[in-house]
Amino acid sequence: MTKTDTPRFPLGVSLHTLDPEQQLATAERLAGSSVKAVELWEPDFDKDEHHVTEMRRLLAIAGVTARTVHAAFGGALDPSSPNPDVRAAGIEAFRAALDLAVRMQAQIVVVHASAEPILDEERAARIAEAQRSIRTMAKMAGNVGCRIAVELLPRSCLGNSAQELLALLEGIDPQTAGVCLDTNHMMADFVALPDAVRTLGPRLIALHCSDYDGIDEKHWPPLRGVIDWPAFLEALSDVHFPGPLNYEATLDGQSPAEKLAFLERNYLALTS
Repeated sequence: MTKTDTPRFPLGVSLHTLDPEQQLATAERLAGSSVKAVELWEPDFDKDEHHVTEMRRLLAIAGVTARTVHAAFGGALDPSSPNPDVRAAGIEAFRAALDLAVRMQAQIVVVHASAEPILDEERAARIAEAQRSIRTMAKMAGNVGCRIAVELLPRSCLGNSAQELLALLEGIDPQTAGVCLDTNHMMADFVALPDAVRTLGPRLIALHCSDYDGIDEKHWPPLRGVIDWPAFLEALSDVHFPGPLNYEATLDGQSPAEKLAFLERNYLALTS
């Protein structure tokens, strides 16, 4: 496949990578840009009614969709934990993100199935707990017309392969639950990234796009590491992936304006 044949997908970005505070001025700056969708990071998003209303208005003016909201994760927020209080805290973190998704008219809440490390001898039991939590979250999402996207995670985390993600989602309606594929979480299996896309197929509903060194996550911009991006984009085309290339990467530049300019240049190089 030649570079000129590379399929094109809309540009998305995790808003906090442009601006950690996710300010209204940054949303306003998206007008006239190539960005068509954003992901919101719930823990640091200002949930004051004025901010939410203005963010919706400014994104609409810019022609940008708030497509996904990322829930808080890690530590004491673990849907797979044998401790019921920790599991409940993980579900409550999801509930907060779902509430923001409803207010921002977003379609999808991105969640982590576990924290880490997960020991080999406890993995089966932790998967069973995570499955129960994911079913609960998927039902909550479905009740308000949203979906959850369980993220492909690195190292020993649950959901560190396409196959394990599908096992976590087994028996859950695809209309309420799918997968968010983080491209820099494949660790040493980066060559298999297109295969992961094809394995996930219609369950793949969101992306976190960044590059890395093939060893551990780096969140470099695309084209700066080991990923074969044309092969990845071809696989997305093969499975008719419905969403944007959502960048969750460390972007060059100091200000939101500089980062946005770099984002657009990188996206153009990636897709042209």
